[in-house]
Amino acid sequence: MRNTKLFWQLFPIQILILLGVVILISWNSSTALNEFLVAQKIEGLTARAHLLHPRVVELLGAHNFRGIEELCRNAGRLADTRITVIDLDGRVIGDSVRDPEIMDNHRHRPEIVTALVGKTGTAQRYSTTTNQIMLYVAIPLIVDHETKGVLRTAIPSVSLDRTLDSLFNKIGFILLIVTGIAGYLSLLAVRRVSQPLEKMTEGALRFAAGDFSSRIVVSGAEEVVSLAQAMNRMVTLLNERLQEAVNRRNELDTVVSSMLEGVIAVDLDANVLYMNDSAARQLDVSRFEAKGGNILEVVRNIDLLRLIQKTLKMNEPVEGTIVFNRSREEERILQMHGAQLTDADNKRIGALIVCNDVTRLLRLENLRRDFVANVSHELKTPITSIKGYVETLLQEVEENQPHIREFLGIILKHSNRLHAIVDDLLSLSRIEQESRREEIRLQETSIKETLAEAIETFATKAADKMIEISLSCPNDLIAQINSPLFEQGIGNLLDNAIKYSRAKSTVRVEATSSIEQIIIKVIDNGPGIPENHLSRLFERFYVIDKARSRKMGGTGLGLAIVKHIVQAHGGQVTVTSKSGRGTIFTIILPKTK
Repeated sequence: MRNTKLFWQLFPIQILILLGVVILISWNSSTALNEFLVAQKIEGLTARAHLLHPRVVELLGAHNFRGIEELCRNAGRLADTRITVIDLDGRVIGDSVRDPEIMDNHRHRPEIVTALVGKTGTAQRYSTTTNQIMLYVAIPLIVDHETKGVLRTAIPSVSLDRTLDSLFNKIGFILLIVTGIAGYLSLLAVRRVSQPLEKMTEGALRFAAGDFSSRIVVSGAEEVVSLAQAMNRMVTLLNERLQEAVNRRNELDTVVSSMLEGVIAVDLDANVLYMNDSAARQLDVSRFEAKGGNILEVVRNIDLLRLIQKTLKMNEPVEGTIVFNRSREEERILQMHGAQLTDADNKRIGALIVCNDVTRLLRLENLRRDFVANVSHELKTPITSIKGYVETLLQEVEENQPHIREFLGIILKHSNRLHAIVDDLLSLSRIEQESRREEIRLQETSIKETLAEAIETFATKAADKMIEISLSCPNDLIAQINSPLFEQGIGNLLDNAIKYSRAKSTVRVEATSSIEQIIIKVIDNGPGIPENHLSRLFERFYVIDKARSRKMGGTGLGLAIVKHIVQAHGGQVTVTSKSGRGTIFTIILPKTK
């Protein structure tokens, strides 16, 4: 719908109202004037009739009809009025215009009917005798208190119309002048209102175009001036706020641009909104050419696109490691952290990706892993030899040499612990390397069967402490897992649960599923874990009570192995515990689609 200026909205309405008032006044005036003139004419006709009444009554009493006719003609000519005398039967006995002998009976004329009952009758109607509209006044002719006939006077309405037309022309001319003056005054009034508003509109357009230095200056009504002043104050505040926002944006740009971490912002279609210098350097692209382009076209890395798409879909932060430049000599590894971007209404508008170049760190980590693996392999051989020789000596030592047996037993115990540590280190190193190289083979496997096999492995150890291990798992629960590896992880959790649970207690293994996840819990009734230790529980060699851990044969690597096994399956492991109330380890795996 097309917008109309305020002037053209107000002025036509005022003109229409003015015309309506003029028309109403004209109509009311014409009606009142017409009634006034008709009343005057009727009064004049009535007066003439009463002047003739005595003479007509005299002639009527003498039955001098010729005299009546002559009186009508003479009086009508002098008064310029038609005069008619009618008897009780409606017969015309005298008329100033026509021969009574040829005139119709007037018994049923409305003015005659009224006069015959003793009242003054009036009417304005068309006369077939004169062929024009006439104004009639009829009075009764009363003799000795009896009505003997009717005396009627009449004039043509054309004379009345001429008078009215003359008056209407004068009134119309006056009203036309008044209408013109009123219209001009309305025009001035509307312009007085619309001009300040037009100035404010022009000022608002300048503000919208970014000209915050201009101000609106108007005069007129107090309300309009107050509005203009309010707009000027608003623009001043807006300019200050905008300047603050620009300064903050510049500060933020400076901070983000100087960050060592790469920062990428994309919209819901994965088009680049922003990229700092570090991100452009890490991805080997131009930040200016990248802006506005789709991330897949800019970087050409499907893994990055998948991470962005995952970030756009999920409500929680997303992490991932992406390798660029696949040739080993120029390989670059970036650690990506993704989070959703939202507007002021908390509506999702895109994603923010922070990149860390971890190539050097991962190379050092690989060197560390290789070192651990190599050291473990190197240690395993002499440890195995020591263990073997000690076992042989223990078998051959004589009964009367208890101290030698005791010392050899201590050597064997520590050799076994060292052997277990080396085995766990080798296992952990193998899991990390296979996971990083994506060499762990996953296949659809029954969760219940895997859990049952792990429980079976530790059934004897549980029976020694009279601990019952219960299993609750649907038969049709399937997941993509490496069964031996996953069984090892569950076994480590069961081993810990059995070690730290009271005798004659119960360890529960429960598995459930939701639409997207499989949840496995290992629940024990042990002493629980203090809350301050929970955050570091999955670190390597982290133990709460070192003396107790050594006594029970722990290496400090079991939970770290569980964590890496679960992560290799794309899941996560958590722990909840309270001192004296037992511990719950929860494994969450993605469900097979």
